[in-house]
Amino acid sequence: MKSRHERSKLYAILDKYDEKLVNKYIEYGPDGLREKLGVDSDKLWEVIFDYLVFEKEVVKLCVRNNSAYVHNLFVEKGPSLMRKAFSLQSSKYDDVWEYIMDYIGVSRGALYEYVTENAAKYRDKISRGECKSLRDELCIKNNKYERVWGEILDVLLNAVSTKAFTHSAFEHGIGLFSKLYNQGRVQRSLKR
Repeated sequence: MKSRHERSKLYAILDKYDEKLVNKYIEYGPDGLREKLGVDSDKLWEVIFDYLVFEKEVVKLCVRNNSAYVHNLFVEKGPSLMRKAFSLQSSKYDDVWEYIMDYIGVSRGALYEYVTENAAKYRDKISRGECKSLRDELCIKNNKYERVWGEILDVLLNAVSTKAFTHSAFEHGIGLFSKLYNQGRVQRSLKR
């Protein structure tokens, strides 16, 4: 779209079909709707998508109307893939994503469930020193999520500590077993 005037004209046309567009978005998702509309131009799709996201708040509507499904998907796939599935990767959609994170991730506990169910994966990442982008991966880099980040760190610290303790206890047990076994062995001479 080259001008504000062209965008306004397109919005006027979209307004005539807004209910159908919203319903088709909900039915097919962003990629499916784009395909059904036959929109090849990225610029044109961006205008249509922005109209649906910002003017009609279709993503928020989807999340509210399907909160149980979105919650389960969030727990199963994680926040990064959820953001991608909703086509909200661009920073201009941060407020919309924040709504999803607040509504599903934080207040309904999906983020906590996701982290606890995937604690082993993140524990291993931390053990390998690959945790610098963990906050980005969990989509909580905004300062408002400091408390949430603290809770996640607590879960991950517990996972790391449990593994370290388990590994240490295992090593200690092997050492004790070896000592017991060696003490019970009958020492025989190599000579007959």
